[in-house]
Amino acid sequence: MDEDKIKELARILLEERRQKALGSRNERLKQILLLLAGGAALATALVAPGTIKLFRNFVTNDSDWKEWKNFNVNYLRRTLRKLESQKMIKVTENGGIGKVVLTEHGRRKIMEMNIETMFIRKPEKWDGKWRMVFYDVVDQRRVTRDKFRKYLLAGGFYPWQKSVYLHAYPCEKEIEFLRDFLGIGGEVRVVLADKIENDRQFRDYFGV
Repeated sequence: MDEDKIKELARILLEERRQKALGSRNERLKQILLLLAGGAALATALVAPGTIKLFRNFVTNDSDWKEWKNFNVNYLRRTLRKLESQKMIKVTENGGIGKVVLTEHGRRKIMEMNIETMFIRKPEKWDGKWRMVFYDVVDQRRVTRDKFRKYLLAGGFYPWQKSVYLHAYPCEKEIEFLRDFLGIGGEVRVVLADKIENDRQFRDYFGV
């Protein structure tokens, strides 16, 4: 998945987690990774090339500062060191100041950590359209097919038929992400419908 898609996904997932408390260590770690993936800048002072030794300051950007100020500096320093040792982040150096960026391994970790908790946000007003997800994944890829089905259910999709799932709210970006992540881009289609006959059970399910 390219960098722009990763950033967009990180923003979606981070927005979904806004209301979650930062008390959990695992939750704080996830939010740090999501902030980095979403492009929130973070700078460190370096005493050794390419290594995080001392946290110094944030890049002077008001929106970035609002994001990072929620974290204790000592915790952030320890977490950066841990993530670096796990090769999930790296530091690009420029004149003794390092910019913290995600590695490919870090981006993959974000997807793995958040995919099972993905959900579709309910808009203030329903647009009256149904999103039907059709998939046809061969038996030789049964494990991948089962994962896709599990992720759809976790995302609140209605299991209409064996290989057809339904949602009332915009979910195209999430489906695109799942297709890329699982490598089934050619086996999944999304159909937008204005009307479904006898849709009372679907309306009750989604509350529309």
